[in-house]
Amino acid sequence: MRSTNKFAFASGLFMASLNVAAQEAHLIQSNNYETLPELLKQIDAPLTDAFPLISAVGTRLTEAQADWLAQQPGIIRVIDNVDDALGDQDSDDNLDTACPYAGSIKLNVEQNQLIWPIHARIKRPTRLHGLEITQTTGDAEIRTIALDGRIQTFTQSEETGTVTVPINAKLSDREHRITITFAGSDAPNQNDLDMSLTFDNDCETALSPAYTDQDSNTYFNDLIGASSLHKQGIKAQGVGIAVLDSGLWSHPDLDHNTDASNRVPVAYDAIRDLEVATLTDESGHGTHITSVIANSATISADEPSRYQGVAPDALIIPVKAFDANGKAQLFSLLRALQWIADNQAEHNIRVLNLSFASKPRWPYWLDPVNQAIIQLWHRGVTAVAAVGNSGPDPITIGAPANIPYIIGVGAYTDSWTPDDPRDDFVPLFSSQGPTPLGHIKPDIIAPGGHIEGLTPAESRLAQDHPDFMLETNRIAMTGTSQAAGVVSGAIALMLQISPELTPDEIKCKLMSSAKPGVLPNGKLAYSPLRQGAGMIDIARAISIGNKLCANGQDQLLKEINREVFFTGPAELDTDGSPFIPNFPTPFSTASPGDTPVKDIAWGVKEHVERLQEADVLRPNPLQSTWVERYFNEIELLKSVSNQ
Repeated sequence: MRSTNKFAFASGLFMASLNVAAQEAHLIQSNNYETLPELLKQIDAPLTDAFPLISAVGTRLTEAQADWLAQQPGIIRVIDNVDDALGDQDSDDNLDTACPYAGSIKLNVEQNQLIWPIHARIKRPTRLHGLEITQTTGDAEIRTIALDGRIQTFTQSEETGTVTVPINAKLSDREHRITITFAGSDAPNQNDLDMSLTFDNDCETALSPAYTDQDSNTYFNDLIGASSLHKQGIKAQGVGIAVLDSGLWSHPDLDHNTDASNRVPVAYDAIRDLEVATLTDESGHGTHITSVIANSATISADEPSRYQGVAPDALIIPVKAFDANGKAQLFSLLRALQWIADNQAEHNIRVLNLSFASKPRWPYWLDPVNQAIIQLWHRGVTAVAAVGNSGPDPITIGAPANIPYIIGVGAYTDSWTPDDPRDDFVPLFSSQGPTPLGHIKPDIIAPGGHIEGLTPAESRLAQDHPDFMLETNRIAMTGTSQAAGVVSGAIALMLQISPELTPDEIKCKLMSSAKPGVLPNGKLAYSPLRQGAGMIDIARAISIGNKLCANGQDQLLKEINREVFFTGPAELDTDGSPFIPNFPTPFSTASPGDTPVKDIAWGVKEHVERLQEADVLRPNPLQSTWVERYFNEIELLKSVSNQ
């Protein structure tokens, strides 16, 4: 007895000594979640967060306490440095290296005048040295050019027609204006002009192209086949979409569906661990993504069945984990995912939008955030993640899109010509696969260039990108974040029609019906590591998409139980370049730039119907795959129309 008491006393001294040093946040994972609170109690450590979804808890530990816990039976991992920021929301540029001023992406037209606002992006004065204007269509006569009302001299080349305006003016205000007055009664369209400004240090900004109608027309619904579904009354009614982002700005077109009914049943602030009636959104990113997903406003009063969001009647469950700078901490993300799991049934959460991408800190199967997302996928929540904006280098897929099971989305742009797919291309910023473990990503691509949506004028997004603002509270942004939002909304449309579909079946239908970019010779125009299965087309996915495919379903439970993890088919050759052995469809080895690919056709139908009749009737081995798919799709469409 004496020795036993002595041991107990010594043990008590040992436990007390563990608490002397400073404590830091840790994540503890165990084979048995129920044992974790008792273990923390033994060393007098607080239980700060509970994550049963991944059999883990948050706590604060000294180094000695962490070492002691790591030696206990059943403990899988003791993770420190959990206060480090994770989950960066992707951005299409770097303000540190950008011009301090930039011309707006939208010209204002007032009768025979064009007004080009010049916005300060960085609080640093600069000098504007010159302006060049070339009319690509037409030859409207320029009468005057003014900077902030001061008339400027200009010359015009007789050979090229280019107008050169030498300017040497200091810019220090938040906004300056160039006004071009034409001799006629009307000014040219924005797309009829090439314009550029030159600042200090040879910094240059050019006028962006524009849609013919840039007033509230979001276009991406037409590109993905959602507009035709809206006309049939398919608007994702009652389907819950959790948007894990920076919050949500209260706006009638986001708070209400097309019937003006409230469709935001609850909001959760994972940073403060609070359910709230309304969220703030200092960043503006979450509001913009939610607007892409579910804006319930129509394009115009004349077109009552064309909407600005993909899923205008969906239930929106905003979950805030990101701060004003687009950063999130591990515990905030885990709280968010745990809350979604706990509230999944009550709010019919069927889709989870993840418009962020971090450089992977762990292999996909060891990442606690990824583990939680995999659990949600297994429970019936279809997770959609942006692959990131770190292209064009390979192996730049961010987490959580590096999870092989979920849907990783890359971006494409329509080059401001939504009716002409021939100039659509995958921009270089869209991250490229494979993942570090060889999985083919992205899975699909979606519209991600100059995507219009709402954001509060006072948000960080609007302040950092004043040149992207189209009007007050409306901005056009570019990135795979936007592309992921498009896909999340599209999935909600599918779930209104077929609520019984599992996440695996949804992914299979999207990929099997996607429209790949194909060259005339039958090769894929882009590697699958850039375009995945191709462009999303939700109308095709619903009608002819195949819900049966291999997506690792057989081993998902084993992975959840930490018995296995799996690698993908991609490998690296001797110079470190990725390749896919025995890929069934040959693809071009050329490296397409940041411009459209010559003679590309997007889609099986589009490719086969441009072939010569002889090539369809007697196809070579390269074309036979497309011809076979083409006729199979025709039969599928016939069977669907007969149902």
